[in-house]
Amino acid sequence: MSSTLRTLAAAAGGALIVAIVALTIRPAPVLGAPVTGTSDAPARTITVSANGSVTLVPDVAHVGLGISATKPTVEAARAEAARIMSAIVAAAKAKGVAERDIRTTGISLSPQYAPECGYVPTSSVCPKAASIVGYVMSEQVDVTIRDLDAAGGVIDAATAAGATNVNGISFQVDDPAKAEADARVAAIGAARAKAEAMARAAGVSIGAVVSITESSPSVPYPYPYAAGGAKADVATPVQPGTQDVQASVTVVYAIG
Repeated sequence: MSSTLRTLAAAAGGALIVAIVALTIRPAPVLGAPVTGTSDAPARTITVSANGSVTLVPDVAHVGLGISATKPTVEAARAEAARIMSAIVAAAKAKGVAERDIRTTGISLSPQYAPECGYVPTSSVCPKAASIVGYVMSEQVDVTIRDLDAAGGVIDAATAAGATNVNGISFQVDDPAKAEADARVAAIGAARAKAEAMARAAGVSIGAVVSITESSPSVPYPYPYAAGGAKADVATPVQPGTQDVQASVTVVYAIG
């Protein structure tokens, strides 16, 4: 081998040794140092919850009306209950209630025992089988009133026709879809305002919306109305008041 070739081979070998040494002493990454260029980096977000509300005046009322008839026989009790309930339905229709808005919600028949025995067939007071002295027939209907100005008149006409129970009254908005949509818009606007305030306090800025979650809206419950005690010439006052249609949202924003 010539001296020139030996010189080149030695140089190449030396370079290879230097490269191996360089790879061997390359410093390892510092424990806990941030890693760049990976998809495992934690998301930078702000999560806020907010409510939106729209106040409306109800336009539909539901009234529960009932009767109870006591007679010596089943047939007599049934006939009396049917007569009174038919009169109640006719009175409601005369006040403008449509037939489709009158719905039967309950019918019951039960025996009536001698007063000294109560409802217990045998006891120390009544060692023998209690005697049935009559039967009680009860019926209930739910009446939907779409003209709230007529609500008091419907109740008065029903009690005049023989209703012995006004079981409750509740109000609602017939078509709440637009109000619900407006409440969602208000809730999302409130959520953004809250997120921006939090971001300013933290010295950051909010970016795009990552997710939106809506909670179930609250539902107004009926409140009781007590019948009886009013003079015949005094109309029953019915005040629908207002209702709040509410929406609750949780919004996650990216931090810019």
